[in-house]
Amino acid sequence: MKLDIKNRAHDKAFSTIYSLDTDISRLKQEIKNDSTPFITVEQLEGVLRHTKQQRKVWNYIALLIEKDHERIDYLDIQKQLS
Repeated sequence: MKLDIKNRAHDKAFSTIYSLDTDISRLKQEIKNDSTPFITVEQLEGVLRHTKQQRKVWNYIALLIEKDHERIDYLDIQKQLS
């Protein structure tokens, strides 16, 4: 596989993870503040659960990309702290 595609896959995975983390934070804040003008809190909690599940999926995809790409394992906190 070409290096360009591997780099693009890496960037896509980590940008998606960042975006999902932002969404999770926003959803938690909206639930906490009960600021859901268009949907119920229960529906918003369902969206939060789905978003967290998507985060797990993209985390796994990023892990596979890291292993294939032989880049720094950004997902292993212990390695980062050493």
